[in-house]
Amino acid sequence: MVLTIAAILVFCWSVSAGTNITLGFVSNYCAMKDAVFNRSYTTNVTRLYDPDIVDMDGNSGWTYYSELAVLAAVDHINNDPSILPGVHVNVKRFTDCGEYYPDADYGYYGKSGGYASAVTATDIVDEHRDVLGVIGSQYSSTVKGIAQILSTAQIPYCAATTASLRFTNKIMYPYMWRTTSYSVSESILAFFNYFNVRRVAIIYQRDDEFGDSDFRRMSQVAALHQLDIVSSVGLLSNYDAQAVHMLNKTLHRSDARYILVLGQSHFVTSVVGYRNSMFLADPNYVWFANNAFIFGPQSNEADFNGAILVNHCNDATSLKKGDVLRRLMNQDVGADFSTTYFYRMGIHLLYDCAILMLVGFNELQIDPETLSNRLAQDRMNFTLFRNLDYPGIVTASEVRLDDQGDAKSPVCFYLVTKDGDTGEFARTDESRASIVSFNTSIPIFSGSFAIPSDGFVELHSYRYSLRTNEGVAIACLSVIGILTSSAGAWFLYKFQKASIIRASCLPEMLAICFGTMCAYASLLLFMETPTSASCRARITLLLVGYSAIMIPLASKNLMIQWLFGQETSRTLDEILKAKAAYRACAWVAGIVHVGVCALALMQFKIVSLASVDGNDAYMRCSARGILALPAYVWFISNALVWTGVVVSATLSTKVKLVEYNETTQMVLVALFSGMNFLLIATLETAPDKLTDLKTCLILWTTITAVLGTMLGGRVADVMKGYGRKKRDNGTSADSSSNKKSAKQSQISLNRQKTLQFYSFRVLDKAGKLCVFKIQKRGLCLMSEKWMRGVVSLHSLGGRRWICITTLQKAYCAVISDVSAVSATSSSVEIGGAVRILFDFKDSVAAHLFMRDIENAFTETDAAPECPCLPDIVVNQ
Repeated sequence: MVLTIAAILVFCWSVSAGTNITLGFVSNYCAMKDAVFNRSYTTNVTRLYDPDIVDMDGNSGWTYYSELAVLAAVDHINNDPSILPGVHVNVKRFTDCGEYYPDADYGYYGKSGGYASAVTATDIVDEHRDVLGVIGSQYSSTVKGIAQILSTAQIPYCAATTASLRFTNKIMYPYMWRTTSYSVSESILAFFNYFNVRRVAIIYQRDDEFGDSDFRRMSQVAALHQLDIVSSVGLLSNYDAQAVHMLNKTLHRSDARYILVLGQSHFVTSVVGYRNSMFLADPNYVWFANNAFIFGPQSNEADFNGAILVNHCNDATSLKKGDVLRRLMNQDVGADFSTTYFYRMGIHLLYDCAILMLVGFNELQIDPETLSNRLAQDRMNFTLFRNLDYPGIVTASEVRLDDQGDAKSPVCFYLVTKDGDTGEFARTDESRASIVSFNTSIPIFSGSFAIPSDGFVELHSYRYSLRTNEGVAIACLSVIGILTSSAGAWFLYKFQKASIIRASCLPEMLAICFGTMCAYASLLLFMETPTSASCRARITLLLVGYSAIMIPLASKNLMIQWLFGQETSRTLDEILKAKAAYRACAWVAGIVHVGVCALALMQFKIVSLASVDGNDAYMRCSARGILALPAYVWFISNALVWTGVVVSATLSTKVKLVEYNETTQMVLVALFSGMNFLLIATLETAPDKLTDLKTCLILWTTITAVLGTMLGGRVADVMKGYGRKKRDNGTSADSSSNKKSAKQSQISLNRQKTLQFYSFRVLDKAGKLCVFKIQKRGLCLMSEKWMRGVVSLHSLGGRRWICITTLQKAYCAVISDVSAVSATSSSVEIGGAVRILFDFKDSVAAHLFMRDIENAFTETDAAPECPCLPDIVVNQ
């Protein structure tokens, strides 16, 4: 019985002693020349250093040196009988970027996430089932998929240099953990708080997982702690000279003094290397990088002098242990790798990664056979490795993981010297929330002890309100405009029977008044702090106003041109049908124009944009991310409406009737609207806090000019006629009141009084119709428009007057003698209280008209007085 038990124990011991488990190591083997690939499984990689195969500054050096760290850790465990006794640990290599290609050494930046997920992860999970855990030296962009697949398969994955914020999500990555902290954002915030820095600029690698996630994390902590990110620029990995030019202008425009660069090593090295060419390298600027610089043969280390690296700390004990490990590894491979490569590539972190994983397997205290057959994988999530009491080979204290599976460790700040070396001058606590030590004995800010200003200026909120002069001015202008438009509409309706109002087409004129009211009302939306809704409402009101002014104006003049612009007459039915058709078309055109522009406006991202002018911070409406097609639709539709007014003005020149001809008004309206667009567009090229006020003044001025152009002349004509009628009514009333006494007086008068001789003469020798303009003298010279009419000279006794009759009215003026008439070139002027100016096609016609007047005077002078009632004589 005893012999049987002994035999069983010997058998079990022999089995356990021969048990093998495997760790997988995943890295960029596509950069390793002479490697042999079976899908992602990689072999024929020598442990000895060969400079013909390995370039320590490229991906091949990174992969090679990282593999050496894992092999050294596995050798240590295999030679330590206290950890996994009776178990031999092997290592298998896997590529995450495919087979070897020459450009991978310097041209591969982690853009092979699809291959790593589809091939590498599948090989580890299904084909190489002896792999119990994976150590990775990969880009964050590549790890996204493979780490999630390995977590689903319950295969632990440890990363030492993969620092994206994404992997703190333990719902997606419960089996992933790291021997590094995920981000240095909190540490940088602690540094800024220590020096009371409130303004920073961020440049990040936007097409890389690490750079993009670090930027997002930095934006979050900045928002929580009132740190102002004055500008953030996302650059592609292969950015060009134009991107550098844009970056330079952005940094100078924002006056950023503290500049943070986030991304892979090659990216931060490239960006910081442009400091001098952008004139941003003097002591007024402080540059930070969240990753180590890589200096190549073309690099000038002096260009990086004064830059600050934010990285993990290495105290004296760690450095001593790290140096021992580095020397052992150098001896093992027959090379002499410097401490720069050792710490830049995170070799000490990879070593701890492998040790911790194997120590965690040992903590399970299970049968080696069970372990090797993947029967304990459900117990291998990141919590297994959190508190293993492992002091590490290169760490001063125990390696412990936090709740996100990341190592609890402080972050240090290193100053780069002109030789490219680094020296620690500050460090945080393990929570990375505050600075716990700071070396004040060395100048850290570009060789200076003085702390550069961050350019912070205390800003005051600026807006237009009733408590500011600008706001009161805008409100007054808007209210005055609305009241003026309303008064104009009331006036048109009140005097709609006046001939000049009937000629202007009342419905269209009321629509124009409505349009100006909308435009005036939009000025009120410039008040207070603008929002996206108020910005859209402002644009919509201006759009409706523009449409209500321009479309009825063009439509009614096209209708008038159809009615009066041709020689043939129109029947009443044709006129009524034409009016209805034109007005229906105007309604449809207005609705279509507003609808199309509104749909285009919906595609615009209208936002309230914060800007700074001196010490004042203000908000302005801005369109962001405008698509090409909606923008084209917007501008083309508005341009078509403007063009319609111009075309209508051109066609209206054929209308001979002065009262119906609005060519001048339409030209002025088109000119005002075009000037309005150009002036506002010019203002928008260099906006400041008063740009909206200037825009309001331009809008109010042009709207008022349009309203005055369309209503001013008509109001003046109506009021003149109203005043004349009132005077006539007054005279009639006086005559009526004295009617009885006048009648009695007339009875006593001598009925045999002398009657005066009346005659008139049509002055048509120079043409049937004459072009004329009347100017009245008063406090100021008020000019009328040019008109056409029939001219005649009238005489009654010793009194003479000249009359000019148009289709709508007659204009008369007293003329004493022929000396009041003078000819100048092709024009004739009749002076007096009312000056009449005639214009002829040439001087011959003007002199002919002059002689015609003189002859008419001579004929009327010869007319005798008669004691009896004469016949009316018409002189020919």
